[in-house]
Amino acid sequence: MKYIHIRKSDGLTYWLMEPFLHLTYWCLFRKVYLHNIAGIPSDKPVLIAANHPTAFVDPIALCIYLDPPIYNMTRGDIFQRPWARKMLEDVNMFPVFRMRDGYTGRERNDGVFEFCQSKLLKKQVVAVYVEGEHHLDKQVKPVQKGLSRIAFGTYQNHAPEDLQIIPVGSNYIYGDRTRDELKLLVGAPIFVKDYWEAYQLNPAVATNRLNADIEKALKSLCYHIEKPEDSAMAEQLLLLLRNDFPARLLPVVEVGNQLFVQEKQLLDRLNEMPEMPKNELKQQVASYFSALEQAGLTDAGLRHPQQGSAVWIAFLVLFALPAGMGFIVGWPFRFFARRIVQKSVKKREFVTSVLMGLATVTGVFAGVIILLVGLFAAQPWLLSLVLLAPLLGWFSFFYRDIRWRFVAARKASRHPERAALLQQRAAIKFL
Repeated sequence: MKYIHIRKSDGLTYWLMEPFLHLTYWCLFRKVYLHNIAGIPSDKPVLIAANHPTAFVDPIALCIYLDPPIYNMTRGDIFQRPWARKMLEDVNMFPVFRMRDGYTGRERNDGVFEFCQSKLLKKQVVAVYVEGEHHLDKQVKPVQKGLSRIAFGTYQNHAPEDLQIIPVGSNYIYGDRTRDELKLLVGAPIFVKDYWEAYQLNPAVATNRLNADIEKALKSLCYHIEKPEDSAMAEQLLLLLRNDFPARLLPVVEVGNQLFVQEKQLLDRLNEMPEMPKNELKQQVASYFSALEQAGLTDAGLRHPQQGSAVWIAFLVLFALPAGMGFIVGWPFRFFARRIVQKSVKKREFVTSVLMGLATVTGVFAGVIILLVGLFAAQPWLLSLVLLAPLLGWFSFFYRDIRWRFVAARKASRHPERAALLQQRAAIKFL
């Protein structure tokens, strides 16, 4: 059975949602770093080869931060209900039917591959999440063959010389928390024509070679820890590194990947480290973080006592009122979203996606209702509330971040073991 895509997907819903989602990402993330986002051309046939840490957060990030409209390949089982199919299609999603989801027979995907080819021939952008699953492990999984089938099938049928595969990496500190960081990196293009001669001689060999090159490119754009048993220590080392080079509070969205380069260098050295010195480092790092926990301190507070200065006190006093207003305005939506997540969401990869979706949809719905009431009741203050609520909501998050840093710094600066802890931190020579 073929999947028939009954409508053009870059429709009104896609464009209407984009400005709201930019604001949502300002609230969801403390910091968004973008690297080479102009590397996705809008006048070429492009297949994005992306990793997939979360359910919807990274696909939406591609849609709002990359210029061309993105068509996202999505697991087919969520398209079963007609209303879901219509909604998903209207935001540029299309299904792939996987055996792991209970589908059998490759013929189910013939229509999907034809749809992809039709978009590529129109010089549009199709995103394929090549690991075949979403996961929050800081590890690039083996690349699946679906993208290669689409690429070689398109080239065989139509031979577009500029058909290219562009790797894109989405990276989070946590992935299942609000006020996280997102690092979105676009890599160099891989041209399908460079593999075509090898494909004609041996399709399997060419496909494996292309997949290997995509995987290598993704590993350069994503956090990658070779051994799962090193993950806990790697996270702690990354935290120490980030506190040595703290991000600027503003702007929220920033162009650059300098910190990511340092983080990648740290992980690469850790991956190549012999087991004996690695075990010694693991004990050293664990001992430091255990001492921090016993003292009730954070590394950021210990490392940055200036964040407890009088300037920060003045900011907290001066802006307490708008921050409080933003907290009150946003509290019902946050409370509702949290309760649903706590009761319904079982997998970490879905937490931020569901939180974001619920908060955005309920916030927009409430804003429309208040706007209509304000218009019909001729109450200007209600109209002002609708306009100011998003800004106040974001500011309440920003204020809370500063307050947390202030409290941590003040507590650490007064602690009797501060000097000893700093000395223990400095003894970790790996950074």
